[in-house]
Amino acid sequence: VLLLLAGGMAAATATQPSATAPGPVAPSSPAEQVAVARAGAACPDPVVAEGTVTRVALAAPGPLTGGEAGGADATDGPGRATLEPATSGSSPVVRLAAPGSITEEAAAEDGPLVARATGRSAPGLAASQLTRSSQVAMRGLAGTTCATSGTDFWFVGSGAVVGQRGRVYLTNSEPAPAVVDVTLYGPDGPIDAPDGRGVTVAAGKQQVRLLDALAPGTERFAVHVHARQGRISAAVRDQQVDGLTPLGADWVPVATPPASRVLVPGVPGGTGERRLQVVAPGDADGIVRVRLVSESGAFAPAGLDVIEVRAGSVNDVDLAPYTDGEPVTVELQSDVPVTAGVLTRATGTDGQLAEIAYSAASDPLTPQTPGVVAEVRQGENLTSTLLLTAPAGPAVVELTPLPPVGGDPTEVRVSAGSQVAVALDSVSSAEIFSLAVVPAPGSGPVLAVRQVDEVTTDGPLLTSSPVPPGRYAVAVPRVVADLSTGLRAGR
Repeated sequence: VLLLLAGGMAAATATQPSATAPGPVAPSSPAEQVAVARAGAACPDPVVAEGTVTRVALAAPGPLTGGEAGGADATDGPGRATLEPATSGSSPVVRLAAPGSITEEAAAEDGPLVARATGRSAPGLAASQLTRSSQVAMRGLAGTTCATSGTDFWFVGSGAVVGQRGRVYLTNSEPAPAVVDVTLYGPDGPIDAPDGRGVTVAAGKQQVRLLDALAPGTERFAVHVHARQGRISAAVRDQQVDGLTPLGADWVPVATPPASRVLVPGVPGGTGERRLQVVAPGDADGIVRVRLVSESGAFAPAGLDVIEVRAGSVNDVDLAPYTDGEPVTVELQSDVPVTAGVLTRATGTDGQLAEIAYSAASDPLTPQTPGVVAEVRQGENLTSTLLLTAPAGPAVVELTPLPPVGGDPTEVRVSAGSQVAVALDSVSSAEIFSLAVVPAPGSGPVLAVRQVDEVTTDGPLLTSSPVPPGRYAVAVPRVVADLSTGLRAGR
């Protein structure tokens, strides 16, 4: 009974015992940790066209042994993971009969793809997609982590001015329809966008909303996607051009919900702008304190230690003068709830084309909730880097390639309040592989971001994606007899 219950809850966040439960159940009754038995994630519609290739990666690490992840024992049996079209009844594109990883080139006729896993393949399931395009309107590297179904998503980035087009992708991989509200915030406050309210997404389908149709002329956005009925996965894609000159394209990562303290890891180093964008969606103005975390430690940038954000608006400031070209993590502490992202505009030498990448406020990995990079890509002129930040105590992280690529774990130590950049060709020489990112028992939390860079004669290509904490266990409340109802516990 408990295993079936765990399967139905695997796509949800951990459940806590109800504080209002009747009978003898106390509010402090401990919950049993049960290994995830069923998991899923939906990828937005892949971009497939002439000069544009999208590859989708599936990684099923299974229960991680030797650490603290997984809680109770995992479901018996080898498990199964698939990557399949969102439409119900479609045949899988790829299958994994045992924990491991696989990468497949997406086809236009497949539409949005959904990763699903059961049994021992479910804990820690991860999927991602990476697009490389040489087309003018879409030139760039664009990577995203495929999102687990939920009811609430925040994005900070994109715009709807001349030459910029943002799209909101709403994918329903659940068996029931969903009704979704897309709420927008801009530089001048909340935006009235009636076409974003009450969007119906049928089961197994995807709806796309254009930001320039919802709120034309808006320079920058914060996007709040909320499912008032059902569950969906959400994604935001941004592409920019100046006439016939491409300025880059990328996915905007999901940001953590507004809070008094948020961390934006993985802001790339190099030349060009680093636009910190902060939204305070409530009714009160925010005073936000800024700290930057680099390889040498944490510091408050002189002249930018405090910024003000008006209620309901998105503020914007360039961090580049304060980073000295180094990769950084941004720490924000505010007197009102905020969330944030960073738009990177990477520039090459004179005459080369620009590229963009986005960072977002993220949650750290812990020994109980390690993460997985579903795809590491490297080769000639192509490099992948893992940026690791220890926001609290010191962190010790093991990086282990997943099958079919072999290799011993690589241990990385990160001092408290600092950041380390790990070139992933030091972990494996394989051109494509998946990577488990596991904080060691007793390690402090660690923020992880995968960055992919490509050197071309036209200019740099760049994308970065936060590594979210994996789902390895769910908390199931203990069930006890309640004689007043005439029911008794099943175990």
